[in-house]
Amino acid sequence: MKRKILVCKKNYHPLALALCTLLLFTLLFSCTKKTEKQETAPKIYTSLFAFEHFAEQILPNAEVESIIPAGIDPHEFEPSLKDIQKLHNATMVIYLGNTDVDRWIDKIRQDLIQKGVKVVRIQDSLQLKKYSASDEIDPHIWLDPIFAKEILKIIKEKAIEISPQNKYIIEKNFLSYEQKLKELEQAYNETLSDCKLKDVVSTHEFLNYLSARYRFNSHFIVHEPEQEPSPKHIKRLKELMKTKSIEYIISEPEGEKLARALSEETKAKILNFNTYHTKSNSDYIEVMKSNLNLLSIALQCKKSTEH
Repeated sequence: MKRKILVCKKNYHPLALALCTLLLFTLLFSCTKKTEKQETAPKIYTSLFAFEHFAEQILPNAEVESIIPAGIDPHEFEPSLKDIQKLHNATMVIYLGNTDVDRWIDKIRQDLIQKGVKVVRIQDSLQLKKYSASDEIDPHIWLDPIFAKEILKIIKEKAIEISPQNKYIIEKNFLSYEQKLKELEQAYNETLSDCKLKDVVSTHEFLNYLSARYRFNSHFIVHEPEQEPSPKHIKRLKELMKTKSIEYIISEPEGEKLARALSEETKAKILNFNTYHTKSNSDYIEVMKSNLNLLSIALQCKKSTEH
């Protein structure tokens, strides 16, 4: 049997022709609305670039953006009214919690929830460490591959809640990236398990999670990059470096000036560590492999990280 196709012929009665035309417009409009609904991507904002990167690995067709601009130290970021408005219009917001990098989101958290925004506060699911030099919580959790895996899992579970129709692909992407993190974790374990030294010096306090996980001691010039070290503290560091045979200073970009000053006094070489603080085109796995290579040099580890 041949299917009948709706055709609005010119010789139809005017009323029938009008109804026919109206029906066609209704069908076209309905199809357009469905297409728009299918193509609407969830809008996800994160506080830190690391969370943006993790979310992008598992969320299909989502618009993901960290609210802190490129080149801005998260410790010094102050949100504008425009930034806050962005969060109010988001599908999901991912942030750390009560730390000096994104504590300000805590203040608007309830407002976001009331607006229907899915708020993911990482600190509610993971136990974070405090800085050794203050009562503040250390935010650098993403530098630990095991914690990175836990963060990815949290994001995955919340992503399924906002996009259940994409559960299969979200789970698939999660398992794929989780495997990469497992391999990264294994590389850290193997490389840092057999090292001549047990102490490193860094420009500021960003190695707490890594040093606790892989059992080495981290000493730092200042607690935060904007601080100035006291002459007494510098003297202690110089004595430590001499006693422990520490030949390198691990520096993030914000601490370059501090690293150069101590390097001039101790003749120690500077190793440039990527804390993955700010937006970049660099892949997390590759950055962490590079960081591992620097740690293996500083700690004089036997296993090479080069491939």
